[in-house]
Amino acid sequence: MKIREGRLVNARFTDRTCTMIRAEFKDYSKPEGENLSIQMHNYNPENKFVQQILAEHSEEDLERNYVEFNKMESLRKKMFEIFVERFDEIIDYLDSGVPAQEVVEKPVTLTNIIGLSDDAEAFFKLKLEIFELPQVKNSKDRKWKAAMRKATTTLELLALLGSVDAAPDSESS
Repeated sequence: MKIREGRLVNARFTDRTCTMIRAEFKDYSKPEGENLSIQMHNYNPENKFVQQILAEHSEEDLERNYVEFNKMESLRKKMFEIFVERFDEIIDYLDSGVPAQEVVEKPVTLTNIIGLSDDAEAFFKLKLEIFELPQVKNSKDRKWKAAMRKATTTLELLALLGSVDAAPDSESS
């Protein structure tokens, strides 16, 4: 949807009652920072303008965008509260002149891979990632999946994952 103010880039309800729509329009011909226009409209499906918004953003999209916006706002609020709580510490740190630390990722080595199972949280995240892989997600081999869940080392887990192509799916498991 394009209007004089620009192209519709986002829309959401403004409250739980879903009585108002907040529509964001972006004019790509203007410089960044000066190109966003926000309009508020009463939610009336009979209204032509609202119908144009609904053509691009379904009612479910508007609700989902409202929920996502509120999640982000809640997170921002928590972060701001932490900032305010620790303001004196932050200022002292900034004034201390200590340079920011550069985060350097560990190189992928066999030692790092093997050691991953020593960190329970990292090992759990690896298992979650593996269970999201299509060949694992779609497999009906319950014994194989159970064995991967019970794996206690990274090498055991990866060996079981590698065996997916070697063993046929077992429907009866």
